[in-house]
Amino acid sequence: MMSGVDDDIRADFLVEAGELVDRLGEQLVELENRPDDLNLLNAIFRAFHTVKGGAGFLVIPELVEVCHRAEELFGVLRSGKRKVDAALMDAALAALDEVQRMMDCVRRGQAPAAASPALLQTLKDQLTAGAVVAPAPKPAAVAVKPVEAVDAADAEFEQLLAKAAPASVAVSGSDTISDDEFEALLDQLHGSGKAATEVAPVAVEVPAPVEPAPAQQQRRASDHAPDTSVRVDTHKLDALMNLVGELVLVRNRLKTLRAQISGGAGNEKAVSELDAITSRLQGSVLTLRMQPIRKVFSRFPKLVRDISRGLGKEINVVLVGEDTDLDKNLVDALGDPLMHMVRNSCDHGVEMPDARAANGKPRAGTLTLSAQQQGDHILITVRDDGAGIDPERLRNKVVEKGLMAAADAARLDAQAALELIFMPGFSTKEQVTDLSGRGVGMDVVKSSITALNGMVQIESRVGVGTTFRLRVPLTLAILPTLMVTVGPRIYAVPLPSVFEVSALNSSQVRWLDRKPVLLLRDESLRLIDLGRWVNPQQADDAFMHGDRHVVVVRINDDRYGLLVDEVLGREEVVIKPLGALLKGLAGFAGATVTGDGGVALILDVASLVKAHENGN
Repeated sequence: MMSGVDDDIRADFLVEAGELVDRLGEQLVELENRPDDLNLLNAIFRAFHTVKGGAGFLVIPELVEVCHRAEELFGVLRSGKRKVDAALMDAALAALDEVQRMMDCVRRGQAPAAASPALLQTLKDQLTAGAVVAPAPKPAAVAVKPVEAVDAADAEFEQLLAKAAPASVAVSGSDTISDDEFEALLDQLHGSGKAATEVAPVAVEVPAPVEPAPAQQQRRASDHAPDTSVRVDTHKLDALMNLVGELVLVRNRLKTLRAQISGGAGNEKAVSELDAITSRLQGSVLTLRMQPIRKVFSRFPKLVRDISRGLGKEINVVLVGEDTDLDKNLVDALGDPLMHMVRNSCDHGVEMPDARAANGKPRAGTLTLSAQQQGDHILITVRDDGAGIDPERLRNKVVEKGLMAAADAARLDAQAALELIFMPGFSTKEQVTDLSGRGVGMDVVKSSITALNGMVQIESRVGVGTTFRLRVPLTLAILPTLMVTVGPRIYAVPLPSVFEVSALNSSQVRWLDRKPVLLLRDESLRLIDLGRWVNPQQADDAFMHGDRHVVVVRINDDRYGLLVDEVLGREEVVIKPLGALLKGLAGFAGATVTGDGGVALILDVASLVKAHENGN
């Protein structure tokens, strides 16, 4: 176990350095595509230097060593003595893998094992491999300037320079320092990966006092400005969200009871004000829990590069909408499903370079991940420009694997055939590899997204490519629902699944294979009578008697009609887990407290439909 270091200091290091390391994977892949981007090169250099400095402060020599080697490598690139090539990038990305491994050890409170000598030697060898005969001219001096809207690593270093430069470096009345002075100053501020004797000293002159320039005055004033941010443990945010959820339930209760409360307009106004304040508080707390989806997206450029090199393919990654915010719990939960989809696109989707060229495509394929907010949902798209999916091949495979009868497979239309890839145990891969072929993957994606009250859709054209669209709610903490009654009980239907609501017209009901369907605008919807679902002894045609309503729900591209007695209206509810006796029961996702103090079960529409289709 690591000792002698304050837990808060270690936690701060892990958060700040972790953000830099997460960004490094994407930056390194970008550098391979834009090797002449000096700003990007500087950002990578400074990120490794920042992590090295923090590791030195925490006395983690193993992490200091590997960061120092990487920093040296990018220092050579900055000097123009070395050019970016595939071998150098392989070494840099391997160093990043080591940094991530070591930081995982630090998170567990363990001292990390040293990097392999082979990796350290490779990094050293890359300093001179492919060296440029005539080094480029030395870059101009680095300006010490106020912090602007730059990336996190640059911002931190500009702040450090602004604080340290006036007292540490003489610049003869100008605001610039040389590259050598800059590097030595960084080592002073963060600590060097080597002994002090290995760092060339910086000659310091003490100039006569001069009136600070306006920009410098601004920097000094900002040094004393109050810090407007605070780091909060996510468990505390979860606890706060739970309290807000309870407040929402009380608000709903008061809204239900206000007609019974004496006092007239005064009480009515008080309840209305409580309603408004609760909604604002709920929105504010939800905002605190929001994180950019960049937290997930940033890991994929490096992953795709590793996969494509292993497969002998060329794949470029394009990220769109990285700043789209959603609940932290969703950010965490989306990691694995998106990982499956990205691997699937790399392995199954994008063709080999020669095959692409033969079909008139660029040798390098493109994988695009995008995110955008649509109302109270987030739309995430994973698109590749690969070979596409042949529905006929899927029909043949599902029969070959014994997952479906040939006659049933033949009746599937093209879109239904595409949906076969979500079947458990289904794979089109001929051989099992590290990436695919085990029949585990896209079915996990669908079940994971469904568990998040979301849905996943697929589109594909042979020779053009494949697109997956995921729709997930902004948050899982509070769920908008449609409250309905079935007999004496109240049920909550998640609003994201609801397509429309209408009164049941018995003249529109038909029977197909002894099962009721509803003719709605030239479309046949299978009907699921929730009355018979909760009371299997009820007669098949009992729903035809009395005033009933149809709640049309959408599961991916399919629509079903849920038959209920009464529709009460929309209500935001707090999801509570089911008790031990009901946990895992098909058709139910949880429970909530209603406005009148009762308990309503929250429907899991996807599992309810699946159980109904299976005759359970």
